[in-house]
Amino acid sequence: MRFKQLILGDKQIIKESEILEFLKRNDLSWVIDQELEQAVIEIKNKTLIWHDGYFSGNWYYGIFKDGEFHGKFINGIFEGGKMRGKFLSGVKLQEL
Repeated sequence: MRFKQLILGDKQIIKESEILEFLKRNDLSWVIDQELEQAVIEIKNKTLIWHDGYFSGNWYYGIFKDGEFHGKFINGIFEGGKMRGKFLSGVKLQEL
């Protein structure tokens, strides 16, 4: 399963087809194009927040809180988790 949960305020979506449709409608299709496993994500103020799961690919923007990251971190905030990729730009809180 690619997506485990999408959090939208007090609402939680667990049906993968509904999560995919939401991401497409909200200009977050770049997330769909990556390799994902057991992703727990949240959308808050039009920002993607990654809470848990496996991500491999290009991260364009958002907050990565926990999980395993492989690929290129192009922009955003890397707050926590396992960085196994290349950090190109943004804020890496683990180093502050």
